[in-house]
Amino acid sequence: MLDILKKTYLAGLGLATLTREKVEEIVDELVKRGEVAEKDRSHVVQDLLDRARDEQKKLSSSVQDAVQKVIRELGVPTRKEYRHLVNRVEALEKKSDAQKADSSNDSTSAGG
Repeated sequence: MLDILKKTYLAGLGLATLTREKVEEIVDELVKRGEVAEKDRSHVVQDLLDRARDEQKKLSSSVQDAVQKVIRELGVPTRKEYRHLVNRVEALEKKSDAQKADSSNDSTSAGG
């Protein structure tokens, strides 16, 4: 499962990290080959950059969803659940310490 996440992330990252310079190089090549008109060059560059940004957002959302799913499947507690458990343990420790102290006081007063 994690391997799939990693591969998906890296594939999307390739598209999402296209720099303006690289996009311009690609579009210039398309212009040279006659697949894009020179007058459309800047529009095509901006369109590709917008698509790359959108893909980056989609990828980020997909990765977050997949990670959340894995966390739920593994039964990992949320931050809120973890904090609640810590508070319960601390309360039980205080109660236990208080009972030990009471028990110790009872045994010393009974023996004196």
